[in-house]
Amino acid sequence: MFWMAVCGGEKLMDIAHSGSIIFRKGRGLSFSKGQVALLFLLLGVGSGLIFATIQQASLNSVFLLCLVSIAGIVLCRKTQIRLNDPSLNVLGYFWLIKLGLTLCLLYAGWMPQLQEASSSAWGYDPQRYYIQAQELIDNGWLPDFVSLNYVGILYYYGAIYYFLGHNPVIPALINAFVTLIASLYLVRVGYEIKSQRRARDWTLAFVLLLPEMLWFDVMTSRETLLAALLLFSMLTTGRYLARTSAISLTNVFIINGFSLLGIAAVRTSMLFPVIVSIVLMLLLVKPKSGSRIVQRAVLGVTAVVVFIVGPVIAGFLGGYEFDVGKTIQVATSAGGNIALNSNMEWSESSIGMLLMPEGLFQSVLFLPPRMLLYLVAPLPNILVPVSDLLVGNWSAWQRLLTLLSSVTNLLGIPFVLASLVRSIKRRKDNTAPFVFHISYWVTFMAIAGGNLIIHERYRVMATFLLWVCAWLGAQTCSRRLIVRMSLVWYGLLTLSGLFYIGYKLGLA
Repeated sequence: MFWMAVCGGEKLMDIAHSGSIIFRKGRGLSFSKGQVALLFLLLGVGSGLIFATIQQASLNSVFLLCLVSIAGIVLCRKTQIRLNDPSLNVLGYFWLIKLGLTLCLLYAGWMPQLQEASSSAWGYDPQRYYIQAQELIDNGWLPDFVSLNYVGILYYYGAIYYFLGHNPVIPALINAFVTLIASLYLVRVGYEIKSQRRARDWTLAFVLLLPEMLWFDVMTSRETLLAALLLFSMLTTGRYLARTSAISLTNVFIINGFSLLGIAAVRTSMLFPVIVSIVLMLLLVKPKSGSRIVQRAVLGVTAVVVFIVGPVIAGFLGGYEFDVGKTIQVATSAGGNIALNSNMEWSESSIGMLLMPEGLFQSVLFLPPRMLLYLVAPLPNILVPVSDLLVGNWSAWQRLLTLLSSVTNLLGIPFVLASLVRSIKRRKDNTAPFVFHISYWVTFMAIAGGNLIIHERYRVMATFLLWVCAWLGAQTCSRRLIVRMSLVWYGLLTLSGLFYIGYKLGLA
């Protein structure tokens, strides 16, 4: 699917060029006829659909649709101009397609079971956030009515409801726009780190259409928001250390300040991979000239201070008090994990249960297979009842979109591994690619090691970074290296599959 996305998009890129302006003749904000037509189609159909189905704050929803649609294609065009790549004209098309798919998924797979009274599948975290964020407003912004680890997500959606109104369309559009900003930032940093231009560099823009990102944007969830905040924090630090841009230390502190504040409020435990990533970048990512010893020391001290002070934010907002030692203990001991004490039903041959660690040694030993499970889940279970999709069952739609992402992961990992090997071999010449790999691998290891229950939604926080590492491999690595990594990866999958079959049959 990775190469299908890369190669199949060529036709769309050709269509984008056919109706567009000549890039070198002007650097103004002109748009292709195709984008303008698609914009009017989206606004016409979307506005009519909203007015026909949404009773509360429908006018605000239509206004927001118009605002994010137009602002989005403007930002896409500016990114194309800044990076001086005519092929990035596809960004505007992808953004409008993303908005259209967001509305489709919202109405087909999320809204039918969103109301508590009418849903037999009530209880999913994003469903509760949708209701509880409004209850937070009604309760005078006091979270004493709810028991939640990290209350920051309720304040986030509560603020959106307070200013724009309470309905399912508004948070979905806000989430999609946040993802757009993060995606454009990723494209910009990707082009900086991979300084030599190639014909298919524009394929990084497919990050806007990754299936599970589309799905989790639709819901009142925290996964795509966290993915964006992690991206802003780690890549900004990496850009500064690698000197791939002229960003100042002041701007690094500003961007990191807001990002880390958001992470601390929404999911405090994810501060840990951010701090570890920053420390590793300080050690491994070095510019070709100059060292900035004082600035690097300031960043290191700041990272430690954030790790100490950050947990206070969760308690200040009304969530549970965050204890680093207790969190590590819970993550390394299945017996002490609160989530496992609920009424969960495990099959006798559950692979997930088999890999539950008891102690630090098992946590380290089980980490690689747990990472593999996080990449492929819910495979090999590929059954998605069409009847469930037709009635708007959110779990069926989520399974479908995560299945597509799992296939993308399986096909993309050889490129990630090839890029990692190449980055290590050429570390003396250029350490900038380590910015992506440190960010991805540390984040993904924290997800797989810190969440003992294998749930696909957690991996969304690392999806941006996985895609850019795969893109970097596809664009910079030799075919020979990619083939070698493919043999390693698919050989590992084959052995894992044989073990899976044997274990399920009671042979292992």
